Amino acid sequence: MTALVLGAALAQPAPVPLTACAWVRAEGETAGVGFVVDRGKRWLVTCRHVVAEHKTVDVFFPWVEGGVLVTDRAVYLRNRSRLRERGLLVTGTVARATDASDLALVELPALPADAVAVRFGAARVGEPLRVVGHRIDLDSLWNQTTGPARQLGPLADGYTWRGRKLAAGAGVVLAQLPIDEGDSGGAVFDARGNCVGMAAALRRSAPDAAVVIGADEIRRFLSVGTDAPRPDRSNTAELLQRATVWVRPTATERFAAGVVIDRDRGLILTAAKGLGSAERVGVTFALPRGAGVVGKRSPYRDPVGLHLAGGWRSAAVLARDPARDLALLRVDSVPASARAVPLAAAPPASGDAVHSVSHPGGVEFAFVYAAGVVRQRGRVALGDGETAARVGTLVLQLPTQAGSPGGPVVNGRGELVGVLAAREGAQSVGYAADPAEVAAFLDAADATRLPHTLPGLAARVEAFPDRFAERVAAGLAAQGRFDDALAWDPACPGAHFGRAARLHERGLAAAEVRDVLDRALATGRHHAPALRLRAELAAKDKDWRAARGDLERLLEADPVDVVSRRRLARVLLELGKDDEAAAAVRDAVRADAGQLGAVLTDLHEQADALEKKYPGAPGVPAGWLTRALTAARDALSEGERRRALAAVLTRAAAAATDADRLTLLKGFVRP
Repeated sequence: MTALVLGAALAQPAPVPLTACAWVRAEGETAGVGFVVDRGKRWLVTCRHVVAEHKTVDVFFPWVEGGVLVTDRAVYLRNRSRLRERGLLVTGTVARATDASDLALVELPALPADAVAVRFGAARVGEPLRVVGHRIDLDSLWNQTTGPARQLGPLADGYTWRGRKLAAGAGVVLAQLPIDEGDSGGAVFDARGNCVGMAAALRRSAPDAAVVIGADEIRRFLSVGTDAPRPDRSNTAELLQRATVWVRPTATERFAAGVVIDRDRGLILTAAKGLGSAERVGVTFALPRGAGVVGKRSPYRDPVGLHLAGGWRSAAVLARDPARDLALLRVDSVPASARAVPLAAAPPASGDAVHSVSHPGGVEFAFVYAAGVVRQRGRVALGDGETAARVGTLVLQLPTQAGSPGGPVVNGRGELVGVLAAREGAQSVGYAADPAEVAAFLDAADATRLPHTLPGLAARVEAFPDRFAERVAAGLAAQGRFDDALAWDPACPGAHFGRAARLHERGLAAAEVRDVLDRALATGRHHAPALRLRAELAAKDKDWRAARGDLERLLEADPVDVVSRRRLARVLLELGKDDEAAAAVRDAVRADAGQLGAVLTDLHEQADALEKKYPGAPGVPAGWLTRALTAARDALSEGERRRALAAVLTRAAAAATDADRLTLLKGFVRP
């Protein structure tokens, strides 16, 4: 088993170059921070939203009197004339500003003698960061705020300032820094004293999620090189990211994480509440990128792309424990890039440092790192309801969310001390069953190993009759002895499916067959043939929503099930979800380009159905064929088939009427 080994952080961080920092004021309107980036050119950088529409801004530098730094905000404002005489207050000219990265360049007439320029570096997830700022709710200036880098990547949606979108697509660092208004524009330093970015915004919908414009963005804005290249070694937070998974990444109700605890046997520990009732779920592993992982969320919401990239797995749910909010999953294999975390033998003490990775809502990133401490240990109800049992729990100071459970919590040695529970807490309060509770759960749940404790043995003995009956019943069902199988296990899904299939062959009404299939799939059971048949019968009954639900359950476990993708396209079309139907066509072709012929046959049948549904309106089926063929073309790599699709779409676009366009497109997709 590959385990994490957390290295010690730098014992004594390099001092912050305070003389590179400044207080920037656009009189009567905005204020923030800035920092010197080129002493020779007298260049200072701040946020675009700090300078607003001003052409000039006042820039204050640190004032040291009698060897002591003056920090009182009011004192600076009362002594402007004196500060100008000493060169500690100058008026700079805004030379350039951009919304694209929320950056502004200010040219200064002069600099104090001791002013220095920052040295640029590259942030790394998990490393401690510091920012110098001037929060407006504090009377002091030159305040230092600290916290680790949580994730790196592009800020897809940017943020809004006065109705304008800023920093959309900019490369940023997500940091655990409790900044606020007045800190914008502050240089963010790593432990070596390098500037790794600029504090710019706060994601208030997620706890402790500061947006830092990355050093690369600043360098591009300035065309300044770096003297601190990114090292190739992996750090502790990046290793923890590679041990974390995303459970059910396409789900919208919870953004559940999990952690690999045994690579060889493919075991994953997660929170029970992140699973729903399904007994098989999709799991994605972190996509490696250099020493770290891909932080952008969108690739993890693309199951087909993940499957093709080797990052998707179908996981069986082996056990759930609602009281401890724990669940055990098993996958057939683990990607080579993934890591595993061993379980700690002893719980951490109050005040001990902990580290975690999860997928918090409110930010554009996945596999987000966080650092915290253990507030206390005690017995807390992690389950639902007033009668929920109290279990041994770590109460954590950690930016967590009840809607993002399942992430690993590790100690300074990289040992697992808990899994984030879904229990709702106050800001920066999280919960996790402690190591003893995790060990007890695994001792009872992991039937592939001998139990280590008497309670674990008792749990195995108690579960043995049911497990034995299930195995006997599954064997009898495979032999076609369905009644005998159900005598052993009344819930046997294979037996219920076998009976349903026979009834269907004999022509029994679809509704009655679906009733039998419901028993095969009760309480979240995953039986692929039963789901496929039930979806088919629901479609025949025009119960499109039920058909969609079963097909999506199939695809959550196996995103490259092309037959289910093709059927889903038709169902979505019937539900009026044309865009989603076209996406299903695209994904079917992406999953297996060899299925293009079958997909075209499907499109011909769908066009016929639309013609009958909308007589006299050829634009409807023609529009669908255009959209679907465009999706299929986009799924293909360059080649003869893609060129043929492009050619027919070009000819169709030039057709004189909708009827002509429909005739042309139907001729192309005709079997």
